[in-house]
Amino acid sequence: MDTPLRALPVLRAAVAASVLWLCSAAAAEEASQNVEAVAKKVEKRAERTEKAEGKHDLVKDAVRTKTGTGGEKVIEQVGEASYYGKGFHGKKTVGGEKFDQGARTAAHPTLPLGSDAKVTNLETGKSVEVQINDRGPYAKGRDIDLSKAAAKEIGIDKKNGEAPVKIEADVPKEDNRQ
Repeated sequence: MDTPLRALPVLRAAVAASVLWLCSAAAAEEASQNVEAVAKKVEKRAERTEKAEGKHDLVKDAVRTKTGTGGEKVIEQVGEASYYGKGFHGKKTVGGEKFDQGARTAAHPTLPLGSDAKVTNLETGKSVEVQINDRGPYAKGRDIDLSKAAAKEIGIDKKNGEAPVKIEADVPKEDNRQ
């Protein structure tokens, strides 16, 4: 009779571990579905803007999801980037903060605000990490607007005002889209 009582804490631990595993598996599945839903939205927008690009069509736009180095789902988009003009410096972003040309931030039409993204210039191979904190760009044929500092890091400047890029975005677990 003594043996089953000693096994009770082990049994409780095993049940708790099983519950935690099931919860984490369900959360991972939900996060994966969320990334897929965001990717669909990004893809629809990219398809619409691809048609309007005209002379700004530097690369064939494409959107897909892939698995990141940590096993998480990442949205990968190929498209065109430009940078915010200096007239936006100090103005409020959709996220409510003041836009700072010196910060590494970006505007994207559909990625959730707060998403972290790696933007790689496909012509130079240079990359920069940015946070999506605004909506845009509003210029035809652009898929992302970078802050001046972020654009400069990957070789986009006044002379070369746009570039073909790859955007690899981690979607926040708590989707706070606006």
